[in-house]
Amino acid sequence: GNSRGKERKDRVAILSFGTRLHEALIAANEVEEQDANLGVTVADARFMKPLDIDLIRQLADENGAIITVEEGSIGGFGDHVLHFLTLDGALDDGNLKVRPMVLPDALFEAGTQHEQYDTAGLNSEHIRGTVLRLTNRLKVPVLA
Repeated sequence: GNSRGKERKDRVAILSFGTRLHEALIAANEVEEQDANLGVTVADARFMKPLDIDLIRQLADENGAIITVEEGSIGGFGDHVLHFLTLDGALDDGNLKVRPMVLPDALFEAGTQHEQYDTAGLNSEHIRGTVLRLTNRLKVPVLA
């Protein structure tokens, strides 16, 4: 069997919606190379509606954290997932962390696609950082 992420808190699911799937896969590979105790699952959410509730329930049951990644704004796919998880009771015991990664509500300067995703915080290094923060591998300052 796989020795990665023996404890639920050391398992993270990245649920990607849209064009960030490749970046999510890169981040997952980098995290697992960096820490042999972490297990990262990447799932491709192909549709927003209807939500794949069986997949989301499975990810919630098997992981200590779920990160949704999308090229959309607040109120999109990640919020639909969070709403479902809340109503389904998946957050009730406090053992599941959820972080939606979305485009910030800001005007971006012109640049390459990579530069714009970098500004948005949606490239592999940002996804990797979110995984490491959620698994307490990385300390970050608290936002004021």
